[in-house]
Amino acid sequence: MKAAARWRRTCGWLLDGFVALLVLFVGLLIGAGLSSFFAVVFVVVSLWMYFALLESSPRQATLAKMLLHEQVTDLSGKRISFERASARHFSMYLTLLTPFWIGFLMTFWTKRRQALHDYVSSTQVTHAPETRNAGP
Repeated sequence: MKAAARWRRTCGWLLDGFVALLVLFVGLLIGAGLSSFFAVVFVVVSLWMYFALLESSPRQATLAKMLLHEQVTDLSGKRISFERASARHFSMYLTLLTPFWIGFLMTFWTKRRQALHDYVSSTQVTHAPETRNAGP
């Protein structure tokens, strides 16, 4: 089980950040039309479901991670539960609050290339080898 390359993790953050911005934009539209409380609930729940459902799915990855051939696993390389994926997602907010995003930058010097939210939830992002369909 090989840890995902640093550049892959960085690209994954950027791509998943784009998805998060789209969800935020929809939330702002909802807030402008309905209520800001509903918009905040929509954004929080949508992001939670996006990350937790996909990272605990059989593919073990968000859309960005699938594109980059990464998987979220526990420390022994096994698929994580929805509960652990939820813990990983909500601890990501803690990572976002670290000064200068040190929580994310930890991937550059930790052995398993774990960010703070990976440490908190006992997860890691690994490289998932490409699977190609064999021809006839």
